[in-house]
Amino acid sequence: MKELKLKIKREYYNIFKELTDRQAGELVKGMCAYMYDNKPFFTKDAYLKGVFMTVKRDIDEAKRNSVNGKKSAEVCAERRSKAAMVNLAAVIGGVISAAESAAKGEGKSE
Repeated sequence: MKELKLKIKREYYNIFKELTDRQAGELVKGMCAYMYDNKPFFTKDAYLKGVFMTVKRDIDEAKRNSVNGKKSAEVCAERRSKAAMVNLAAVIGGVISAAESAAKGEGKSE
């Protein structure tokens, strides 16, 4: 399975600079818990709740994109597999035809 990645955007850094170390630590831990453990973010700090709601939208979008990308990759892999099977069948058919032609040619010369 593809590993989930949490990207820290420049926008987040600008927010982190405005927070105290305690707030920033709580927010980063909350972001990671939400992304990797699917745990909701709980805090008494109203400002952090608002900041997290902004970040949450980005995290949810990243998760959706990851799932949709995986689906798309599976469809592409299936198409490539089918195309390879068609090509393989054509090669095998050509080899069989050549072998049959060669066998008929040997029978005529005897």
